[in-house]
Amino acid sequence: MPKRTAKPTVKPARNKATRKPLRIGALLAGLVLFMLRFFGWTLGLLLVATLLGSISLGLVYGYRALTTSTHFAVSNVEIIGNRQLSTPEVLNLSGVTVGMNILEVSLGEISRKLQHNPWIESASVRRVLPDGVAIDIVEREPFFWVQQGGSLYYADRKGGPIAALELGRFVSLPVLILEDGAEPNWPLMEEWVRAVERLEFPFGFSEVAWLKVEDANHLRIHLEDRGLVIHFDLSDWRGHRAIMNQVWEDLRSRGELNNIERLTVMSGKAWVLLKQP
Repeated sequence: MPKRTAKPTVKPARNKATRKPLRIGALLAGLVLFMLRFFGWTLGLLLVATLLGSISLGLVYGYRALTTSTHFAVSNVEIIGNRQLSTPEVLNLSGVTVGMNILEVSLGEISRKLQHNPWIESASVRRVLPDGVAIDIVEREPFFWVQQGGSLYYADRKGGPIAALELGRFVSLPVLILEDGAEPNWPLMEEWVRAVERLEFPFGFSEVAWLKVEDANHLRIHLEDRGLVIHFDLSDWRGHRAIMNQVWEDLRSRGELNNIERLTVMSGKAWVLLKQP
């Protein structure tokens, strides 16, 4: 006779929902029902009102005690990420003052106040119990000067104005000129800017007096100290970079670099215009 195979036993799953955590609301409701049944409706309601009044009063006094305690008075504010704005400026913008209760500090309101400033791109604020506030800001990076309405403004890498020039916050930057409303090919422009910053070209932005965008792919770069204007084609900036570096090194090795008035690198070729004697 073949042996009968035993069937696997399956234990019914325990109903985990039968064990519910005890909640304060349920506990209070049960206590109220108990008092109403035990003491009667009249006395029970009076006792319930007294109980609820005592709890509310305790919460009020507890909150007042916490928000007036010197233990939670702000005595330390940490500010990081600021370069253009000074620490006193950020502190003044935030509205946080030494001595205010840390539990009454509105983190969202402080963040909104800070982001109203044109230099601040984002701001995060957190409490550091028992007496500290930490403010972490990300500033907009000025990269160019741009002219608008007869005034010069600091601008980001895409020419977006940040704030007007101030004598107390003066940073020398190249002037970005968009000729007749021309817009550069921004993806290529950003790649080229990064390459100049990495010193892949024979000049840096500290040498550039102004940068004119003549159309989407054509730049005119003025190196003021050298008295040199460079016409550069962005459409193949890597290939044109190699041509420029080769021509530049050749001129330098022959001692003729300071005699150049204009260097044009376009369409895979380079032209040099000498200064007039």
